Amino acid sequence: MILLLRQMFPFIRPYLKTALLATLCIFPLAAIKAYEAYFIKNVIDGIFDPNSTEEYAFQLAGILVGLALLKYPFRFIHFFGMRMVVDRATCDIRKAIYNKFQHLSAKYFSNAKQGQLLSIMVSDTQIFASSFMHSLDLIREPLTAALLLGVAFYHDWKLTLIILVVLPFFVGIFTVTGKRIRRYIARSQADQANMTHHAAEGLVGQKIIKAFNLQDFMLKRFDSAQIDFLNHKKKSNSAEEHSHPLVETVGSFAFATVIVAAFYRQQSGALTVGEFISFVGALAMFMDPVRRFSKANTKLNQARAAGERIFKLLEEKEEVNTGAVKFSEFRESIEFKNVSFSYGDQKVIKNFSLKISKGEKVALVGLSGSGKSTLVSLLLRLYDIEEGEILIDGINIKDYELHTYRESLALVSQDIFLFNDTVYENLTAGGKYTDHQVENALEVSYAHEFVNKLPQGVQTLIGDRGLRLSGGQSQRLTIARAFLRDCPILLFDEATSALDNESEKIVQKALDKVSSEKTVIAIAHRLSTIQNYDRIIVMNEGNKVEEGKHTELLAKMGEYKKLYELTQIEG
Repeated sequence: MILLLRQMFPFIRPYLKTALLATLCIFPLAAIKAYEAYFIKNVIDGIFDPNSTEEYAFQLAGILVGLALLKYPFRFIHFFGMRMVVDRATCDIRKAIYNKFQHLSAKYFSNAKQGQLLSIMVSDTQIFASSFMHSLDLIREPLTAALLLGVAFYHDWKLTLIILVVLPFFVGIFTVTGKRIRRYIARSQADQANMTHHAAEGLVGQKIIKAFNLQDFMLKRFDSAQIDFLNHKKKSNSAEEHSHPLVETVGSFAFATVIVAAFYRQQSGALTVGEFISFVGALAMFMDPVRRFSKANTKLNQARAAGERIFKLLEEKEEVNTGAVKFSEFRESIEFKNVSFSYGDQKVIKNFSLKISKGEKVALVGLSGSGKSTLVSLLLRLYDIEEGEILIDGINIKDYELHTYRESLALVSQDIFLFNDTVYENLTAGGKYTDHQVENALEVSYAHEFVNKLPQGVQTLIGDRGLRLSGGQSQRLTIARAFLRDCPILLFDEATSALDNESEKIVQKALDKVSSEKTVIAIAHRLSTIQNYDRIIVMNEGNKVEEGKHTELLAKMGEYKKLYELTQIEG
């Protein structure tokens, strides 16, 4: 519990006053509960006393009502305060995780499962944040139980000792079952994350699933993940449901023994009827906090397993940002200098060198897997190179402050990413632009015509990943977004490869217009789109094998000529 509270404290600290107030309410609530058990004696003895008066009966009734009214504000402040702290802490933890996602390296995401990350962010955070509420249960319930035992002890200390004898058994049950529960819960939560991953795959890949009739295959994969989850959940449930009945069984044996002994004590005159009922009532009420303590202990074991997954994620190394130089202006050149890079054991870039002057338009071409997109990823610093260096204006890109450096680059990729929001929000992406600037960006990218025909124009919702638009329309919006940023360096990563011929022509016109007076690095599958570029770099297995203009390379009758003929056949 101490480890959990230490992990939780940074998230509770902003709401410490509310948390402390909720915690302090535990003490009057426990005291009132104990006094209610004690007060039963006065009620019973008062009712059965032949000398009791009507005034005394009303007095007893008034005290009972007063206790209920006194308990109300303490109970409200305690439970409402706990829930408020838990809900706000949950939001803060989710925000911390989401912020972590934004700063993790591309390498991390290439190895991680999307569904598992979503499960940590949505499910584990709720379970973990609830540990504050359950930790208060571990204070409130033992305190209440202790005060109720105090009432019983006050009435007859000899009988109360019988209950005290079984307390070590309770501790043993909690310790043994707690370890088993924690082990199985950790596994079932990991299985739940895997199940979420399969569900996410099934939603994202609907187009391919339907096209290839993969419904049964995907269902089997999801069902297999569910079976793994159910198996571990069954074991954790079994351990949990053994724990609660064991506690109640041990308590019931002790309670039964005490009742029989108390009956004989009452018959012998050692206890009044009121004391006997108050004593038995205190012991009966004692079992409730014991049961709640047992359940809280189980919930805290769940929270510990969730906390391990959350903090493992939060402690992951973020992408390196050690540069101190603020990138202010692109003046001269981009230079790849003896660059090598590997994905795991596979070397994809091998001693690559290339210098691109400001204002130059350079295309990278080659077969799939030749390293073209990797070079763009390295220039964006999605990955850090292993050998060599990339220089902009003679300064290693690692020495630039990452945020200001990336503000100089605009990417238009074949992987179109649009938010489930309006056209306007997708273009501005939180930036401050005038309506005139937005309209100009739409015109330059040839998007204004179709945007103006949308029901609410730029305020039209375009759906998840722009599903309400065609591929060409979505790509033109990403081009407008790149133009709006007005970056000096444009990166086109096969921006037209997934489009039909008509859409490609419009998008290519937009790309040409946007890239005017910019430095452009374009990865091209369709060579017809880059014939007018200043230079074309032909790549093969991570190496530069040819370089020149379109006509020069055709005349060489080399790799570029083969690629060109291949694209002509495909066309």
